[in-house]
Order: sequence, then C-alpha cells, then structure tokens
Amino acid sequence: MSSTDFPSQSHSRAIKLPLILISITVTFSLLYAIQHYAGGPIRLAVVCRIKDLVLSPDNSRIAAAASDGNIYLWNTQEEWKRSVLSAHRRSVIGVDFAPDSATLVSASQDGEIRLWNVNTGEPRQVIESDMKLADMALATDGSVLGVIGHSGEIRIFDVASGNRVQTIDGNQHTGLAIALNGDGGLVAASDGANIQIWDTSTGEPFRTLGNYCEDETKSTKEACEEADEDWLGHTKQVTALAFSPDSQLLASGSDDTTIIFWEVETGKVKWPSIGHWSTVTTMVFHPDGRSMLSGGKDNKIRTWRVPGGKSTAIYEGHLSALSGVAFGWGPEMILSGGADGTVRVWEAANQKVTFITWAHKGLQPVWGDVLRTWMLISGVLGLVSLGGLRRGRPWGHSLALSLYVVGPITVVGLPLLEVLIYPLSFGEQLAIGYPLLGLSVWYGVIAFALMRQPVAVSYEAPASLSLSEQLMASQRTRRLRNAIFIAAVWLLILVVLYSVLRRFNLDVAFMQHFFSFIMGGAWMTLRISAISIALAVVLALLGALGRLSKNPVANGISGFYISLIRGTPLLVQIYIWYLGLPRVNIVLPALVAGTLALGVNYGAYMTEIFRAGIQAIGKGQYEAAEALGMSRTQLYRRIVLPQAFRIVIPPIGNQFIAMMKDSSLVSVMSIWELSYRAQKIGRQNFRSLETFMVAAAFYWVLTVVFQFLQGQLEEYMARSERR
Repeated sequence: MSSTDFPSQSHSRAIKLPLILISITVTFSLLYAIQHYAGGPIRLAVVCRIKDLVLSPDNSRIAAAASDGNIYLWNTQEEWKRSVLSAHRRSVIGVDFAPDSATLVSASQDGEIRLWNVNTGEPRQVIESDMKLADMALATDGSVLGVIGHSGEIRIFDVASGNRVQTIDGNQHTGLAIALNGDGGLVAASDGANIQIWDTSTGEPFRTLGNYCEDETKSTKEACEEADEDWLGHTKQVTALAFSPDSQLLASGSDDTTIIFWEVETGKVKWPSIGHWSTVTTMVFHPDGRSMLSGGKDNKIRTWRVPGGKSTAIYEGHLSALSGVAFGWGPEMILSGGADGTVRVWEAANQKVTFITWAHKGLQPVWGDVLRTWMLISGVLGLVSLGGLRRGRPWGHSLALSLYVVGPITVVGLPLLEVLIYPLSFGEQLAIGYPLLGLSVWYGVIAFALMRQPVAVSYEAPASLSLSEQLMASQRTRRLRNAIFIAAVWLLILVVLYSVLRRFNLDVAFMQHFFSFIMGGAWMTLRISAISIALAVVLALLGALGRLSKNPVANGISGFYISLIRGTPLLVQIYIWYLGLPRVNIVLPALVAGTLALGVNYGAYMTEIFRAGIQAIGKGQYEAAEALGMSRTQLYRRIVLPQAFRIVIPPIGNQFIAMMKDSSLVSVMSIWELSYRAQKIGRQNFRSLETFMVAAAFYWVLTVVFQFLQGQLEEYMARSERR
C-alpha cells in the first residue's frame, strides 16, 4: 500500500481493523459455501422435508419419509417414542405399511426400494432400480407395489418375491403420480393433464381419463365454450392420485388447483371440486369411502365429502406445502406431514392441532439454501471490495458497506424473525437461530469498523486528486453512503413489516392464485387516473386564470366552482354524476362518469395550486414584459406559465398520487378496476384482507414509481437555475 493511497498515516493505521475483519469474513464465507456445495457437514441447522406420511393398519406407528434419506417412526402407544430407519442414500419419496403392520415399504429418489421389519429396524429386502423415481404406491392388500419414474415409465413389483412383474411404458408425458387400487389389479398414473389406467396383470390400457366437453358432440374447448357447456377435466399436470376403497372412483389433484372425482368404469367426471389455491400434492380416502383428505402447496389440508365432492373443512397451520395426510386412529383425528418438517395431529371437530412433533428441529430448508448462496456471493464480492480497500478506492468502501449492511438484513433478518413463529419454546427457537444471531452481530461489528470516522474519511476521495476534485468526490461518496443506509433502513422496515404480516395468517397461496385476476384491473386504474389528471390540469388552469381575472363573471364562476366542489365529498359527487344525471335524461357510461367526477373534483383543488404558482411570479417580470411590448397572451405563454409550472409540479404530483388512490372510489360504479376486482374476489371467498393487500401493494409501487418520475421532472424543470 503506497503512502499516497490515504490522506494520512494515522488513517492507514485505523484501516487495518476493517481490513482484518473483512479478510476473516471472506475466508470463512468462501470455506462455508464451498464445503456446503460439496456436501460437507458444516451447515445451518434446517429441518428435513417430510415427503410422505402413513399410519400403520394397527394404528401403532406413524412413518414419515424424509428428504435426508431417513424414515422416521413414531410409536403412538409408547408416548410418541421416535426411531429412525437409515439406509437410503437419497431422499425417500414414499412409504407405506403392509397389512401386517410389521413390514414397511419405502422408495427413494435414486430408485432404491426397501422392505423393512419395523420391529427390528432392519431391512428385509432391497430392490434396486435403474431409474429415478417420482412416486410409489402400495396396493391395500400389500401384494403389489408400483413405482413411476420421471420419464413416465411404470414398474410393478410382487412384494412377496421382490420380482418385477410388469413394465408399462407410459412416457407420453412426465409422470409425477401413481396409484394402485385395493387388490393391485389396476394402476393409474399421471400423463400430463390426463390420467392413464392399466391392467397390472396384462399391462394393457384399461381407460384414459382426459378432457372432454359436457356436450360430447363438441370436441374442442373453444366449441364447448361457445355452446356454453362445461369443459371437464384438468388443464395442467396431474400431481396426485388416489383410488377409493371400492375402486369405483379415482380422485386426481392437479397443478390447476382442482380435484376431480372420476368414475373408473366409464372414464367420466363424477364431481369436479375446487378448494385448494395451489397445487394439490397428496390425497387419501377414508377406509369407509365416505370422505377423503387432501393437502396442497397452499399449506392447507381439506376434507371432502364422498359422494358429492364438496369440501367440508379446512386445516391451517403448516408453514410449507403438505406432502402426506392420513386419517388417524380415532374417528375425529387427522394426521399430516409437511415440507416444514413437522408431523401434526389434528382434532377434526374444530380443526385445531393437538400435537406437533419434528423429524428434527431447524430453520426452513430455503434459508439454508439462501445462506449458502449468500456466503458464496458475499465471499467473492468481499474479495473485490478488499482489493478496493487496500488500494484506497472509495468504491471498495461503498461495496463493503453494501455487503455487510444491506445484504444481511434479508439473509439474516428474515429467518431470525420467522423462527419466532415456529411452534416452539423460546429456548428452542434460540437454539435454532443462534448462528444467525451471531452472524448478525459479526456483520454489525464490520459495519461499525467501516463507519468509524478515520476510516470513513479515508475513503471519501483518493488523495492523489486535486483539492477541488477531492471536494467533489467527497460529496458524491457521502451521497452514496447516505443512499446505502437509506436503502438499509427501507429494507429493514420491509423485513419487519413482512414478519408482522406473517402473523396475520395471510393466505399467500390465495393471493398468488388470484394475483393475475386482480392485477387485470391495473390498466383500468392507470387509464382512469391519467385521463382524470389531464382533465383536472385543464380545469385548474382555467379556474386559476378565472380567479385572477378582473372580469366578475369569470371570477364568480371560478369561485363558485371551487367552493361547491371542495365543499362536498368526492363520493357524493361520483353518485351525482352516475345516478343523478340520468334523472335529467343524461346517461353517461360508468367509466366516463367516474373520470369526469375525479377530474372535476381534483381540478377544483388544483385551481388554488395554479393560482398560487402564478402569483409567485414577481411583479417586475410583468412590467418588464409590458415594456418589451408583449401581449397578455405572450406574457403568460413565455414568462408566467413556464415558471408557474416549475413551482406547481411538486403539489400537482401529490394530487396525482392522491387521485390514483381515490380512483378506487369508482368501484362503486362496478367499474372493473383494481379495487373492484379485489373487493369482488375477497367477498366471494371471505378473504378481503388478502385481496386488498394485493391492491394496496400495487398502489404503493405505482406511487414509488411516480415519485421517482416526478423527481426527475422537477430536476429537468430546474435545470436553468443550475447554469
């Protein structure tokens, strides 16, 4: 490091501390990321995702397939004593008990199938497969096992011998789900949006369940819609399948969020059902065939009445997608397992959790992936910033501040706040989150070291520049640092706000499901706002000129207009335009009436803004224009209005922002703008808070964008003053 890099040697000594701290941070960040990607043991404690859940026929054990390659067993008759079956090398995708309850069948992602003696915990038989598996199913009588690969190929095994008895090429589309009926005679598998059923003994196709029109003479969806008939079937990939105990029905769940009950014999839709707001992931029929359970990526469990296919109850509490559901050992008991790593017992009567157990406690898996990625990125960028710091470059200091002030707020702050909502004691929460807590303290120490005055001053401007250049560079650096800390404060507030909203029990899946529908009204909102503000500006300019006019007629009309409009509520004015005018045989379309109401209302308020802007122009400029022989029109066009517009831009911008939000009032006319759509969907599904949160987020983003554009316009209009 040369002596010309920094303003003084004392400053260079002060810089040693942040350089040492950042060097340590970069080293350990890269080491953590590299060993994590390589499968090393040092990593943030996260839960293992539950992939499947099943209750033994004798109700003595619950088995859960997990993403860490283990099978977790809980003995319900011995105070939930837990045991672990470890042998699979990859994630276990499915488990099921044989009718004797002593044999457990499991299949892993890499194709390995194992039969376990659950009493001894030892594998009885291992069946190797050379294809990656997506799902498995065991016949109710335990005789036949079926697996499906991601390619769509289906393999049927005899459980007693472990021999493969059938291979079915069903690879027209990617296979994700498989189901066997009670005696294993039929196998159903997903085939894109359709379902194929085969006879397992012969391998011959039995039935295809696909899209069709209620009027079977119509072969296309378009023709069906033109005839006002229902187009039946799934529209997206089938993701879950289940046969009814009597094999008469097949239930299918899909990425399109629907569940359909099919008649196996005819291949026709018996009952189409809607309930989940995201992909359906798992389903199971009750042994009596009169009800069914389903789980989805909306983190919810639903019960369904059979016959009828109507949802009868909903269970909320899981933090991530459901992956396994089962009817419990009591008539009012339900079991569930999810990607949040928990197994839960529910009381069906009031949809409440009565017991929660974990495969092992930790943060949600996504945070482990986020931290790993962050460590790699921050390590690489930390090296870059370290190089800049050693050479005395201001950008190196700014980059380091961004890395260790802005970045950790999301990477560390979000999971730390999320762990507080886990159903655990504070001590258990602290045991999970302490590494992140320590990391946040470490980053805070680095930020403090970087912002100590000797260090901050050293990196404001390179010492090699001239004094005037240093002053200009220092100003730019300070502005940049200020922007970094402002961004950090905004981000911190957003993180805290997000954490608070999580406690509102918002249905995020519902919001995602209807997001596109609600946002379909955004263009209408923008259109109404833009036309209304244009009308308001014209009326305001005319009103301001009238108020300043010495003509009593113009002055009187302007004064009355301002007094009347400002003295009555906007909502009343909207009703008068829309409902009052038809009484005098003037019928306006709702869109026109709403736009006129907004434009006329805001024109009155903006009249006073324009009047103040015009009066702010000095009297001497009027006299100078008259001395030059300018007409009244030329005076306003060339001198007064250009300066007045520059003055009134900030308050007019505020009025436009207010108008964009007040445009929601035209929803009372049933105009399909943003707020009306949010209100309609919210009321229909009793989720008004969620829909209005989506609308509010759009209004806020729109306001932020307009504030930025307004600032750019103000800077452009004020360019003459900087010359």
